[in-house]
Amino acid sequence: MDTKITLSKIAQDLGYSMSTVSRAISGKGRVSPETKKRILKYCQVSGYRNASLSHTGHSLRTYNLAAVLPADQELLEIPFFHNCIMGMDSAAKKMGYNILLVSLESHDISPLEHVLAQQKVDGVLLLRTLVKDDTVEYLLSMHIPFLTVGQPNYASVQYVDCDIIRACKEMMAYLTEQKQMWRIALVGGDANHTVTQKRIMGFREGLLLHNRKILDDMIYLNCCTKEKVYQAIEELVEKCAECIVCMDDKICRQAMMKLQNMHINVPKDMEVASLYNSAFLKEYASIITTLEFDERALGMLACEKLINRMERGDCNSKVFTNYSLFRRLSAK
Repeated sequence: MDTKITLSKIAQDLGYSMSTVSRAISGKGRVSPETKKRILKYCQVSGYRNASLSHTGHSLRTYNLAAVLPADQELLEIPFFHNCIMGMDSAAKKMGYNILLVSLESHDISPLEHVLAQQKVDGVLLLRTLVKDDTVEYLLSMHIPFLTVGQPNYASVQYVDCDIIRACKEMMAYLTEQKQMWRIALVGGDANHTVTQKRIMGFREGLLLHNRKILDDMIYLNCCTKEKVYQAIEELVEKCAECIVCMDDKICRQAMMKLQNMHINVPKDMEVASLYNSAFLKEYASIITTLEFDERALGMLACEKLINRMERGDCNSKVFTNYSLFRRLSAK
């Protein structure tokens, strides 16, 4: 491969004008998605920016890391991502790096492709993993250092994670042994998220461990909107659930609002618990039981491990086991 790759050569090889190539690489101006993808792929394979930088004698190290987030409409309202990024940024600054945020829409990894094609970062931190994850598979194919927050379904990928299964089993032990709950329901989010799968695994294993029957008709997944959460709560009340376990803070807040609208008293009429606690649940702190994780520390650990991998070759993963079970009034 010719090491002196230029815009002119890219344009000639691909049959585009130099202005089109320039717009695709810079991200400025109109270029069709197909054309942009083809040009960026050429840059990746040819090492376009590598060659040009080497020719000018500049260092290839950017000391930037990409923190990849899902482009959810309410992303800024989700405390987990905010706190995790704050931890990453703190660790990065101490180690001489910067964090660049990259948001990805569902099934569209082109923003990340663009960042890597321009070699703006030395490594990638992926803050959400899916059961079938196109982003993970793309990063593996690019052979760039990356790490996921949350254990992915890919054995070779480095990750950091909370011990979610163990924490969920402890929650279930408390609800079954100390609260003597039998008809326990579960309301969760997107089943394609690996964190959802781990939470449901801990929920199921916890019930079986304490001789409780798993009531499949009282497990509601993919409750990704307020309307779906409200519908699940209505049906669970009709099914005489004794306790509703919510997979996260947002779902739990919506569940509490619906129960209040239905004039159902928590904890007198219904027990409620959340497998993730945040400021979302502050007003309910005295009446629901929650699991709390230190996502800021998790973000710091993720950043430190990725930098250590890039600088020293350390590739080990770590399950960050620190968590707390807050036993509120509704679960006493």
